[in-house]
This record gives sequence, C-alpha cells and structure tokens, in this order.
Amino acid sequence: MKALKLKLLKATGYFFLSAILISACTLGDVSDELNNNLTPEEIEAASQIMGHALSDDNDGVLSSLNDAFTAVSMDSFGTNSTTYKESEEDEDEDYSGRGGESNYQYEYDPETGLHTINFERNVSTTNFQKNLSAVLTYIFTDIDGNFIQQPRVNKESIESIDFTALKTGDITNRYRSSEFSRADTFAITGVSNATAILTLDGKHQGNGTFNGVRGNGDTFERSFVNEINFLDIQINKDTVAHYGSLEHGVTGTLNYEMSLYKNNNGDESTKTVTGTIQMDGDGSALLRFRNLDKLFYVNLKSGIVTDDDDDLEAPVASVDATNRTVTLDNDIVVIITPRTEVEGDDGLETLEEVALALEEGINVIAEVDGYKNPQNQLEFIADEIEFELPDDDGDND
Repeated sequence: MKALKLKLLKATGYFFLSAILISACTLGDVSDELNNNLTPEEIEAASQIMGHALSDDNDGVLSSLNDAFTAVSMDSFGTNSTTYKESEEDEDEDYSGRGGESNYQYEYDPETGLHTINFERNVSTTNFQKNLSAVLTYIFTDIDGNFIQQPRVNKESIESIDFTALKTGDITNRYRSSEFSRADTFAITGVSNATAILTLDGKHQGNGTFNGVRGNGDTFERSFVNEINFLDIQINKDTVAHYGSLEHGVTGTLNYEMSLYKNNNGDESTKTVTGTIQMDGDGSALLRFRNLDKLFYVNLKSGIVTDDDDDLEAPVASVDATNRTVTLDNDIVVIITPRTEVEGDDGLETLEEVALALEEGINVIAEVDGYKNPQNQLEFIADEIEFELPDDDGDND
C-alpha cells in the first residue's frame, strides 16, 4: 500500500503540473464567490464538461470504474470483468474502446503487488473520434489481504482493488470537442461473492479545453480544472449483473468543484462552480449546481446532458423506420441515432411496430429525452424515446 501511495503521489504530481500549465495565467483571478451570477452559457459549458468528466464513452469516471473492474493480464486488457459480464447488445456502437486497446504494455512488482499497464485507445466512427493514452495501476488483494498476481485466473478470489488511472487525450463528437488530462483514484472493497454490495471511495481530477454548441446554436470555448469527490458510493452487484453495465448499479452522492476559464480577445475571466452529483442506479446521474434550482440529467454512458426543458411529450404523426426518424404532431422531427434507447408498451417496442400501429389508426404518444439540433430547431436528437398509448396513466387525453 505504501508503494501505491508513492506511485500515486508521483502520478498526480505530473497531473497537477499539467493543470498549472493550462491555467497558470488565470489561477490568480479565481473569485472567492462560488456559483455567483452564472450566465446561461457558463451553465451549459459547466454541465457539458461535467457530462464528459462522468461518462464511459468519454473516458470519465464511469470509464475508469469499468477499467478498475477489468481483470488484467500480462498480454491483454480485455472486457473480462471481475464482477460482471458486459452486455453485448450495443457492441457495434460501443464508443468506450474497451477491449480494443493498442500498444499494450504490462509489468508486475511482486513485492508491492502493483500491476501497471500502458495502452492507447482509438475510436473512429461517423460522429465520434477518440484518441487516448492511459497509465493504469492496480493492487488486487484477497479477503486476507494477500496480493493476487494473476487477477484474471483468480478473479473469484479478489476482495479489494486499489486503482489509479492517468489519461490524456482528445475527443470529437456531435457538436463537441475536448482535449483533457484526467486522474482517478479508487479504493474498492467487497468485490468477492461474500457480499452483494461493493463500496467505493475515490476522487477524480481533470483539466483541459472544451468546445461546444449551445441549444440556441451559439458556440463556446472554455478551459477548465475540475475535481470530483466520492461521498457514499455503492455498487449493487445483482443490479449490475442484471443490466450488464455499471451505470445501472452505481448509487450515492459525489460533490464537485470546477473552475472555468474564458479568454475573450485577451480579456481573461474565471468562474468557480460547485455542486453535487446524485447517482440513482438507472444509468443516469442528477447534476445540481449550488444555489441553482434547475436540475440536469447526465447519461453516464454517452455523457449527454439534458434538463426538463429538453423533454418532449407529444402524439406521433408518422414514423420513417428506414431513415430512423419520428415526426410528432407539433412538426418536431425526432432523430433516432444508433445510441438512442427505444422502449414502449407491448406492440410499440420498435419503430416498425409504431409505424404499423399508426397504419391501423392507433394513436401513439412519444416521450423523448434528448436535445435540439443546434443547427435546426425543428430537429430533436433523442437520447431516449418511449412509446405508449394515450390512456396510459390517464394524463395524455
């Protein structure tokens, strides 16, 4: 454990040097007032940056959690988890890159029990590109505190994991791009079958630059430094096993502090933002800003952030199952992407079934979570869509 702490201090030392290099010109201007007079642009910037910092696709906290539970070996970093079997339903649209690492290097120190791996992750699809370099360390111990040298072979014996991750990279996806450095530190207990609940203590630190597009089409750019602290995080292993994803098993609260830096023609300004993140075990997190009533929902897989203003509920006018679009009776066209979660009542579980119901004269209501296309306000990009009959719950008459 002492060796782990020494290695972590060294690693985080490099991390903070990077943070200082990015923000040295503005750190002296940080206001003592937290969340004071945040503009709508600053709120959108902070929420989108936090979505990236948390999500699996963007190698945030959930990505590091998944990495922490991967049973590493000397020759590969695969998807063989120490606690669950990952779902293969969305394998073709898995933007995490996990299991497809390149330039993999591994070493083990039997005196300290420290496993160290280096690798790169590169993902390239039509709407998503990621280039990442990572250094991960693990100490696996059994219930008696003994080091486990071969975690993949002896994964049933693992009781605790001490884990660190240093990640640097860049990501470009729909309407957003970012360059970042991130450091995660986790202490995980209860991995073995002796208990149904995992307990997790940890911290995430990050810095970088972020370019995004607001809902009204305006663009923004910010540099940032953030820190997320775990308060009472637990993972229900039965829930994770059922859904095949950590996003659906993590519950508890985190708090965060973020400094946003803006350079406007040489005029530099800084805002410090604080708040909490509530993990509810449903694949999303509830993001709150201190002194702000508005709530934001973060998809822990994709990092997409929405709020109540981004929800739609309206009758369905037509469905184009070939082009994957749903037109509502208010003329909004909902875009169904490969990542959209589609649900519905019996007989309304797919776009094809909804189209058939409409042909038979059945009225269908769509409830949609997502965000407007900043380049076309009549298009809505769906994160989730659910179809139901008008008399469900008695409130859609």
